[in-house]
Amino acid sequence: MGFRNLFRKEVKSLFPLFAVYGVAVTVLQMIVKFKGEAWGDDAMLVISIFMPFLFASMLVVGVGFFQLGTEWRTNTIYLLMSLPMRGWKVLAAKLAALLLLLVGTLAWMGVSFSLILLRNLWEALFSDQAFGEISATLLNMAGNSSWIYLLAIALLVLLAQFAFLCGQLVARFRWVVVLAAFFGGLWLIFRAAPLLSMLLAWLPDLRFGGELADVIYLHSGMFVALALLGAGLIWLNGYLFEKVVEV
Repeated sequence: MGFRNLFRKEVKSLFPLFAVYGVAVTVLQMIVKFKGEAWGDDAMLVISIFMPFLFASMLVVGVGFFQLGTEWRTNTIYLLMSLPMRGWKVLAAKLAALLLLLVGTLAWMGVSFSLILLRNLWEALFSDQAFGEISATLLNMAGNSSWIYLLAIALLVLLAQFAFLCGQLVARFRWVVVLAAFFGGLWLIFRAAPLLSMLLAWLPDLRFGGELADVIYLHSGMFVALALLGAGLIWLNGYLFEKVVEV
């Protein structure tokens, strides 16, 4: 079983969970449309899009942790460890499957939100003379926000995997070790990333915003540093998975 086959297996096994979540969010948005007029626009926005977005993020991180727990409980961990693949590839396949399903779920939520709750605004939006400038600004902000968000989620999933593997190293007080590993790793990333970004000060800045919004320039070195730390964490998780953890 190669990386691609393992990736497909993970997507197939997790798809029902994310599909049910997407349908549940759509039902929630329909309820908000017909019952939420008295709640106010802000409350409708929070309930219909921001809360599902937050819960989807928490779902991905939680699944990233319990994925490995399921492998241990069902003894399929023996199959994974017997594959002719490096440990980091096994864990990377699980991470890639989660990110793909997250992107699909968020896209479904966004389309559903637009069609159900923003349908009345489409005609006014497309008839606006400044639509071209608005779309350019929105595309810039949405694109940059998306990859920054996915980078953050990927790091949290990697930390969840790391915490689980650290918990397998001990026989007692496993949850204490798991929590210590997760928050200790998070603290270390917060401390190491700024130091690494200083070494990458020569990298160009990223433009965030457009003509109709205040432009913010973000130093790309910080994000490159986070990506490098994520790559190091993938390697460390693979090492723990292969060499240290006893099943």
